[in-house]
Amino acid sequence: MIPLLILSKNPKLIKKYIDDLKIDSLFFEINPEEKEYSINDIKNLIKETSIFNPKTRIYFLENFHNSSIPAQNSFLKLLEEPPSNVQFVLTTDNKNSLLPTIISRVKIVKLQTNKMDDIVDKFDFDVTKIPLSSFKITDKESAKKILLNLIMFFRERLESDKKAPLIIKEILRLNSLLETNNLNPQLTVDQGLIFIWKRYSINKLT
Repeated sequence: MIPLLILSKNPKLIKKYIDDLKIDSLFFEINPEEKEYSINDIKNLIKETSIFNPKTRIYFLENFHNSSIPAQNSFLKLLEEPPSNVQFVLTTDNKNSLLPTIISRVKIVKLQTNKMDDIVDKFDFDVTKIPLSSFKITDKESAKKILLNLIMFFRERLESDKKAPLIIKEILRLNSLLETNNLNPQLTVDQGLIFIWKRYSINKLT
């Protein structure tokens, strides 16, 4: 069975998906011995799944981004060749926190609505205002995190959105200025959002 990676920040959506998935199956939630999944945790999982059971078994590893690099590497072969009646289900709120080799061996299931998608939709249909209130910044690190999320979002749109390259360039510039200068974090993010808004509103204003 193809391993699944649930991409979501919403525990309720994850629970509902899992509840639907585990009907008529044996369900096992794997919890790490420490704060993160270790090689020892994966070794125990390999032993567990090697024991034959005729019923379909689901092994659930929540927040798998909390796992060491060695643990992820040791999990690769099992993900690539799981027992025929074993389903691995991993969750994360950021697939980029996992090794590319892990990502390549799973089917990604996106359950959350992308906040950036909602914002771009608002840009497309309402150019009279920008939803700056959605981004309340309290410190520099919060601002950098939002700028990084914007960059990641528009990188995924590079092939389908002609505005994406210019937006990425501007957000990278702002992120660099935030890092090297004593800029106001809230104003820096606002400036980036306004820049994006202008790119999507330019055709409507001319």
